[in-house]
Amino acid sequence: MSDVAQRAVLRTRFKPTRLKLSSDHSKRPLERMSLHDQLVAKVREMIVDGELQAGAALPEKMLCETFGVSRTPLREAFKILAAEGLIELRPHRTPVVTPIHHDDLANSFAIMVALDAVAGAQAAARVTDADIVRLDAMHARLVALHDASARAAYFRLNQEIHVEITRLAGNPVLLNIWTTLNANIFRARATANYNAERWMASVKEHEAFMARLRARDAEGFAATLSDHTRKTGDAVLAALPAT
Repeated sequence: MSDVAQRAVLRTRFKPTRLKLSSDHSKRPLERMSLHDQLVAKVREMIVDGELQAGAALPEKMLCETFGVSRTPLREAFKILAAEGLIELRPHRTPVVTPIHHDDLANSFAIMVALDAVAGAQAAARVTDADIVRLDAMHARLVALHDASARAAYFRLNQEIHVEITRLAGNPVLLNIWTTLNANIFRARATANYNAERWMASVKEHEAFMARLRARDAEGFAATLSDHTRKTGDAVLAALPAT
């Protein structure tokens, strides 16, 4: 079946009740996205939003029937999601949503706090006026998404901001290590935003480190960015049982 035909089937056969999706998913326009991108985006959002819980099985046959697609695009989508650390591909076994382990996350966040301190200092020392304008625009959109309670979109943009800051450090070794580690805690960071109080605090922390960056306070920017990551880690770990 061609991609065009598969997209038509996806629009007509997708049944939200099969996977207990919220109405927001079924109302999202999909026609401008490729079939592959649709699958990646849908399954990713279901995991990040908690509709697919940690450790949940992802049977290919059921998902193919639900989305109205063949196994090939689904498996390609699985590869992307596995690279992001969201699912585990197991030889000759059904893929599962990656479990979240308390102790592993604690160790990962401890390193991430240190990496953000380095990334923040190096980025602030190299940032241009144009870079700050671009980050400020991203921050404004982030605040708007928070005000609209658009949690999934907020989380994606939040990740983009952190990636951009690390990229601006101009240190490819640092970026590689940071990106690899961030993939391991990608989904767990989103859980911090499930708590309304923590979500509001997180937005204020973003404003605090952006204010330091606008002032070109490299030391202050690094410290507030790193502290934001530490508080996010504390919130995530507090919500998880010790393992």
